[in-house]
Amino acid sequence: MTEAVVTVKNGVRRIDLRAAVAQRDVKASQASSITFGELCRAYLAAHYSGADMQLRKWLDLLADRNAWEITTAELADALQAMIENGYAPATVNRNASQLGSVYKWAQKARRIAPAGFISPTKALPRFIEAIRRVELSDDEVSRLIASSAAVRDRRFTALVRLLVETGARRGEVLNRRWRDIDLNKKTITCDTTKTGAPRILRFSDETAALMARVWTGSRAPDDMLFGSARAPGKPIDFKKHWASLTASIGRTDLRLHDLRHYRAKKMIASGASLSVAAQALGHSSLVLHRRYGHLETAGIHAAVEKSWTDDDR
Repeated sequence: MTEAVVTVKNGVRRIDLRAAVAQRDVKASQASSITFGELCRAYLAAHYSGADMQLRKWLDLLADRNAWEITTAELADALQAMIENGYAPATVNRNASQLGSVYKWAQKARRIAPAGFISPTKALPRFIEAIRRVELSDDEVSRLIASSAAVRDRRFTALVRLLVETGARRGEVLNRRWRDIDLNKKTITCDTTKTGAPRILRFSDETAALMARVWTGSRAPDDMLFGSARAPGKPIDFKKHWASLTASIGRTDLRLHDLRHYRAKKMIASGASLSVAAQALGHSSLVLHRRYGHLETAGIHAAVEKSWTDDDR
């Protein structure tokens, strides 16, 4: 049992500073011996984001290593090996980001990393990704939403609508619990995102009404909206439903993530700046500029040309 280091007598707090420092030393000593495998398993126990699939190969490679002794050079060599064996740059970059998330969690959320520890993922190289441009029309999006109603699990329709309207990453919606949802305000609170910054997602009145109809049972704060009956504590895998849905409209090339690109494009086309769109989507402004900078440029040109017309009046 941990010895009390603070006592209160007659309303006055007194701390045994020697004991307090000793406790910190014990905790630091315990944390310093944690293996990469133990760190990852602790992270996965707290996150239900499908990260176990990406981390599996890294556990095979590094499970028994001290988590704090793994170097940037080791990780960079492993990432390069993935590239040389046919993995796409985008996939390799996602792996690096996932490793970064584990270490960031250890430092910020759990505070178990040793004092002064610098994540080995900080200086990892980023491989140049080919920009995937997918044209998705308003009509096709409407057909996706309409066709999703044919799926027996009505939560799938809600998922599609939420992804279309918010532009969120799949995991940001799939991992939500009812404590994160406000149907009256039509908002979803994401405390932990890929960028590390919390943000608010907004959806429409129609989607709020649909959600009220779909989830008629318990809405306890800790209940997951999209919890899996087969794997309690984890979100359901809608891959088969999505494959069937995209096939029904003749767009088997589409991914769920393309709904995020659709929302980004719509926001910028409607006049939102790249910086505003980036904040709304929880995205990097630089990445957004690479993908959609031409749309913002076109909007600026149109605004300038319109001003000429206004001057002539």
